[in-house]
Amino acid sequence: MSLILAISAFLTTAAGVYLLMDRSYFRVVLGVGFIGHATNLIVIAAGRWKPEPPIVDLSVPAARMADPLPHALLLTAIVISMAVGLYLLALIVANLRFTGQVSVEPAPESDDGAGAEEIAGELSGQGLEQARKGITP
Repeated sequence: MSLILAISAFLTTAAGVYLLMDRSYFRVVLGVGFIGHATNLIVIAAGRWKPEPPIVDLSVPAARMADPLPHALLLTAIVISMAVGLYLLALIVANLRFTGQVSVEPAPESDDGAGAEEIAGELSGQGLEQARKGITP
């Protein structure tokens, strides 16, 4: 069973890293979610499966009871990963409203030949090409 969880965690992490390398913000959010789920699988594997729930009962030996701490950590991790995913989706919507696109622009090669005004325009949110043309956002 732990081999299946280890393989699942590896494949989920690999898919998450692959999605993180894309320029689409939505795929980046999916990649972060996949990595969060892979972390949850690792926590499940660390908690070990036991046949009895973690309820204190004197008739059940302690060796047969599941450890409640990994389960509590798992619930906390699920809530945190959902909050991070929603925050990233809100950032995507804000970026879509501001720039009109949902993908990452490549960084400019260099600022060679750019004046101080062009660089200041670029740092204020304008692209370098827009600053050179005098276009304001």
